Amino acid sequence: MCWLHAVSLISVIFFTCGSVAAVGGNNYWYTEEQPVATTKPSFHVNGYNIYGSQPANGGLPATTYTQGHTTYTRDTNFGGQSANGGLPANGGLPANGGLPANGGLPANRGQLPYGTPTHIGQTIYRSQPKYGGQQRYNVRPRQPEYKCIEGNLQYDCVFYDVHIDMQTQDVYFGFEDMTLNNQKNVTFKNSTMRKLPAALLASFRQVELLNLNDLQIEEIDTNAFAYAHTIQKLYMGFNAIRYLPPYVFQNVPLLTVLVLERNDLISLPRGIFHNTPKLSMLAMSNNNLERIEDDTFQATTELQNLQLSSNRLTHVDLALIPSLFHVNVSYNLLSTLAIPIAVEELDASHNTINVVRGPVNVELTILKLQHNNLTDTAWLLNYPGLVDVDLSYNQLEKITYQHFVKMQRLERLYVSNNHLVALNLYGQPIPTLKVLDLSHNHLLHVERNQPQFDRVEYLYLDHNSIVTLKLSTSHTLKNLTLSHNDWDCNSLRALFRNVAHSAVHDADQHCKIDYQLEHGLCCKESDKPYLDRLLQYIALTSVAEKLQRAQGRCSATDAINSVQSLSHYITQQGDVPLQGNEQLEAEVNELRAEVQQLTNEQIQQEQLLQGLHGEIDTNLRRFRLPKDGLARPSDNLNKVFTHLKERHAFKLRETQARRTEADAKQKETEDLEQENIALEKQLDNKKAKQAELRQETSQKRQKVKQLEAKKNRNPDTRRVTK
Repeated sequence: MCWLHAVSLISVIFFTCGSVAAVGGNNYWYTEEQPVATTKPSFHVNGYNIYGSQPANGGLPATTYTQGHTTYTRDTNFGGQSANGGLPANGGLPANGGLPANGGLPANRGQLPYGTPTHIGQTIYRSQPKYGGQQRYNVRPRQPEYKCIEGNLQYDCVFYDVHIDMQTQDVYFGFEDMTLNNQKNVTFKNSTMRKLPAALLASFRQVELLNLNDLQIEEIDTNAFAYAHTIQKLYMGFNAIRYLPPYVFQNVPLLTVLVLERNDLISLPRGIFHNTPKLSMLAMSNNNLERIEDDTFQATTELQNLQLSSNRLTHVDLALIPSLFHVNVSYNLLSTLAIPIAVEELDASHNTINVVRGPVNVELTILKLQHNNLTDTAWLLNYPGLVDVDLSYNQLEKITYQHFVKMQRLERLYVSNNHLVALNLYGQPIPTLKVLDLSHNHLLHVERNQPQFDRVEYLYLDHNSIVTLKLSTSHTLKNLTLSHNDWDCNSLRALFRNVAHSAVHDADQHCKIDYQLEHGLCCKESDKPYLDRLLQYIALTSVAEKLQRAQGRCSATDAINSVQSLSHYITQQGDVPLQGNEQLEAEVNELRAEVQQLTNEQIQQEQLLQGLHGEIDTNLRRFRLPKDGLARPSDNLNKVFTHLKERHAFKLRETQARRTEADAKQKETEDLEQENIALEKQLDNKKAKQAELRQETSQKRQKVKQLEAKKNRNPDTRRVTK
């Protein structure tokens, strides 16, 4: 009975200590750390370098099993002894010394699904199935590679989260088997590409539409389009491209649409379009182009739509591109406009154009030349097919019917905000004209133009110096503006007998001394209205303006324009006697000298203003803000300031969020440290308990040995055993 008790006690001791030694076997179990991505020596398998995966135990047979986050490997026992001399594995402690697996983080946190590309530095890793809670990575000897994620109705290939900087090299797109890269319409989302690499089209050689808009591209690889033989539409707007490599489009013979708007291009290399004969639409608005050489479009025989607005162009000869239909060169610094032979719509507004030339063009229908420096309209004879002409904000002084005699389709003529003192459309009225805008000029006598006024539907005469106006009862006017003129009351009363009040769409609010308000307009009673105005202007010029000039409050330009208006009126009337006045002529000459000085100052101010406008445009492009071509520069500047304020506020919010996140991480770290301290204490207690168990085990072993010795010495016991 004593021997049986001893045997039972030995069994209890072994199983209580948690020993995993296999009694009577030749195997034992030990923990093994699983290999992860490393730079240790590797061996090559199927195009991959496998790191940290050498055969365990020097090539001896081994099997493993996993429990929790610990992997155990069964290996051959040496000398027939159990592992650790029969002691419990790891001293009887749990795996990882009793600490929570994965540093206390949830399982799989920070681990990626199988097959997910993982970037560490510039190396791509592909995660493999996990073993023992660890993550294995196969390291591919290639740089970052990107594949199409999805498609939509417009694109059959969409790249997401592509990020390439100026230092990135050997980027790969698509599959190694290029027959699988057969997509034709390609675009990018949520991506940045500081440099456009050659690898994209080297892999996708069947692309017909490539959208590279808004990727922050600064540089284009010389061979980026070496394999672009199939591309027909290429969009590279809203980037920061400063330079196009020479012959970058040499291998794009099928290109029809090219968009390079809102970049930082300063010039175009010679011959850049010499191998794009099918190019029909080119957009390069909102750049910094200064000059287009005459041979730039020599080979683009099918170019129809050209957009060059909002640059700094001083030279571009559009007449050398006979295929053009639609052109926009507004907001540049052009002084000469050469109109192509077949263009249908041309916008050259907001330049400094004073010369218009080109061959006869019967196709031109819309011409926008507002905000320029034009002084005559004789060139209009070459364009008899015009329908809409905008010549407002120029320096025109007269409009005469001789320049419109060939026009059989003109419907809208805008000449507001010029220096008009003479209007002669009565010789031969324009039969198709419906809209005539003569507002904000210096017109005085317009009665003889009644045949033309009776034919139009919209007539704008406000802000002039008109005294009298006549309209017949058969007029076709729908809208008429008359405010801010110098009306004679008798003429005004006669006018409103034939014109309904509903047709007049403006009114004066306050009248000068000696003027009264009738029919919503200021007028003056006078028997001889023109003679009265003449004497009034002479008095104002010789007395009031002289006093104001001395006080620095006089506008010389207004004064000289007033004198020119009177002189022209006298020439037209021919029946108002006026003797020469030497004193008045001397003052006129003085005024002209002052006007010349003011003109020089104005030129300097305009140059400074152009520089400021350029800075505003640069900032709009820099922050990728849309530019409203019809808005004032101050509005665009406010848009930049608003964006900067919003950006600053966003950065502050982002910084605060990062700070809050950092504080949370700090607190989490402190909590983990406290937990680690508690676990360390727990580990110490378990170590002490382990020592006690070892001591007790030793004592039990000594007792067992004593019992065995006693048994061997007792002959009765030996006899019972046998």
